[in-house]
Amino acid sequence: MSSPLVERWRSLRTGRPTGVDQAQTEALEIDGQATGVSLAVDVAGDLHLLVAVAAGPARPLPPDVNGLRLSEGRLGDQLCLDLCSPAAHERMFATLCEELVDAVAVQQREPWSAASAIVLNWQAAFRPLRQPMSRSVQIGAIGELIVLQSLWLPAVGVDAVHYWSGPDRERHDFVTSRLHLEVKATTTSRHEHEISRVDQLRAPGGRRLLLASVQLEDSSQGVISVATLVDDITAEIRHDSAALDAFLLRMDGLGWSDEMRRTRDLVKCHLRDAQVFDVDDDFPALPADFVLPAGVLAIRYTISLANLPFLDASEVRKAIEAATAS
Repeated sequence: MSSPLVERWRSLRTGRPTGVDQAQTEALEIDGQATGVSLAVDVAGDLHLLVAVAAGPARPLPPDVNGLRLSEGRLGDQLCLDLCSPAAHERMFATLCEELVDAVAVQQREPWSAASAIVLNWQAAFRPLRQPMSRSVQIGAIGELIVLQSLWLPAVGVDAVHYWSGPDRERHDFVTSRLHLEVKATTTSRHEHEISRVDQLRAPGGRRLLLASVQLEDSSQGVISVATLVDDITAEIRHDSAALDAFLLRMDGLGWSDEMRRTRDLVKCHLRDAQVFDVDDDFPALPADFVLPAGVLAIRYTISLANLPFLDASEVRKAIEAATAS
C-alpha cells in the first residue's frame, strides 16, 4: 500500500506545471488543522516537502546525497525549509517526510534542527561506512563529554548543549559571554597536556578561563567510551527536542556515527582523575604579549599542572551558573 504522501505527490504530478519557476503545491493538514507544511512537485518532477519558517538555518545544512537535498526555499512570499528528492525515491522519501512532519507539526521541534538531524540519520543508514574517529579524536571527545555531563548539565540543564563549542572548532570547548572552559584529556598518568595554539590559554577581555584536565586509563574492559557517554547524555536530554537535535548535530560534526559501536576502533577506558584549574597569572602559559617570530607559523608546547591548586566541582558548577544567568 502506498503512503498517503506518495498518493498526494502522484496527484500533484498529473498537473505538473510547465513554467521553470512554478510548482504544483498542496497544503498538508492533520485532523483538519493547518500544519505550515506543504507538498509540491516541480517542473522537473522532483518531490518537495516545504515547511514554513521564520528565518533561515542557523548552522550549515547536511550535504546533498543521491538527490536528497535540504535547502532554503520559498512558497510565494513565505520563507520555507525545502526538503527535495527525485521521484524515483518517492517511497523512501515519503517515510522520511512523515518523520519530519511528525517532528515539526506534532512534537513542535525547531524545523531546521529537526530536518538536519533526521536527514543525517537517514544518510548515515545508506552511505558507505565512514572512516572511524581516530583514537586522539575519541580521547578528546570523551573528555569534553565527561565535562558536559558532570559539570555543565548539572549546572544549567539541557541548555548546556548550546554552550558546547568544541565540535565547532572554536578556540575553547565551552563558551559563554562571561566564562570559557577548555578541556584537555590524556591517557598518561600525569596532568600534562600539549598546547597547540598560541592563544589557547587566553580568553577575550573580561572573561574568565578555566581548564579541565581529564585523565583516562585505556582498558579493553573500560566502562567509558564515546558510545556510553552519548547514550547517557541522550537519555538525560531526550525530553528537550531542540537540545537533542543540537547534541546529535555536534556529535556528527565530530565524526561520530553509530557504526563506531561495532568496530574494534572504539576506545574504552576508565576515568582516573579530573581536575579544573583557573587559568590565572600563576598558570603555566606563554606570556600574554607573546607573538610568534616572523616566519614561524605554529608552535606546540607541553604544560604540567602538577602541584597547582584546583577548583572543587561544586565551585565550578556555581561559576557556570553565574556565567549563564540572564
